[in-house]
Amino acid sequence: MARPLEMLIIDDDKEFVESLYADAQRSQILLTHKSNLEDGQLFLKSSKARKLSGVILDVVCMTSKDDEVAKSSFITEALDFFAREASHLPVVILTGEPDQYKNLSELFKRKKVYSKGRDEEEMLLFLKEEALKLDRVKTINKYKDIFEIIEEFFDADTEDALINCLRSLNTSDKTQINNNLACIRRLQEKIYTELNKSKPDWVPIECIEGDVKVKAILRHLREGNRVDKKTDNFAKSIYETASDYGAHQNRSQASPVSKYTVHSAAYALLDLFLWFKEVVSEEG
Repeated sequence: MARPLEMLIIDDDKEFVESLYADAQRSQILLTHKSNLEDGQLFLKSSKARKLSGVILDVVCMTSKDDEVAKSSFITEALDFFAREASHLPVVILTGEPDQYKNLSELFKRKKVYSKGRDEEEMLLFLKEEALKLDRVKTINKYKDIFEIIEEFFDADTEDALINCLRSLNTSDKTQINNNLACIRRLQEKIYTELNKSKPDWVPIECIEGDVKVKAILRHLREGNRVDKKTDNFAKSIYETASDYGAHQNRSQASPVSKYTVHSAAYALLDLFLWFKEVVSEEG
């Protein structure tokens, strides 16, 4: 099953939003509710918003958390804010006044306008279709098994780093290639750091104190017969390639790196995530 899509709704009608939750869940959409624009802005600027895939805006709503009544200026302010701060996200307008629908559709021609009590299913379908076009969502769905592991065992920064790397695999820009390889090495180190938490006998604490000592970890795993030949070769290849051409950028190497070098290291890293899941899932 694909990961649910997370979306923000700004609407001061709490009862309506609660009624929308069930419809959204059936469409595999998780709604975060804010009752005013100020709270919506704060949410967008928080780390929780990194997974956001769409926005639903009421037409008349409160702009500040201190407001006692809804304002007609809300929709213009809200649209301006999201156009400026999150232009990649699909944004729709939702009105509870049927007689406003035509005027709003003409006024905001570049946005989809929907009526409460009539268009919820159509609105959610549109938002889902648009969200599935987002680069972040497409990347997560393409490597679904890997991101399930990351969601279970790793933090949001790890997810962001891997997404950014996978999205730029095909670049031929030398600086980005070096950055990708450096990122791959950091993610390899992260795997061993996380493995220490559940399997300290596999990755001893002295190997991750201060700098992560990948060579020592690989030797320890090899000597303890804890790693198969394929995984050992992949891990060694990731470390050596990323060390020479990523963080340290060894210019003495005769053969220049290419996007295919990054492809090779990245896919070896994905295999290492699968190995990690297998190891931490073992009992004992």
